[in-house]
Amino acid sequence: MFVVKRLGRNGLWSAVSLIDKNGSFRGEAKFETRKEAEEYLADYLKRMKDRLVVSPEGMGKLKIFKEK
Repeated sequence: MFVVKRLGRNGLWSAVSLIDKNGSFRGEAKFETRKEAEEYLADYLKRMKDRLVVSPEGMGKLKIFKEK
């Protein structure tokens, strides 16, 4: 299982929302393969480019994590 996460202000990583093609929330962004996670991350960055701000401290940074 691979999860797309964002670094928050509190210094903890948390899963981003899985948003389908219709713009509906579908829970956390969890995927069976790394390739699916990478594709979603690229799409997520395109959708959020105006809203996503990465601070010098790294807050807002996105990353794919492998979980059990």
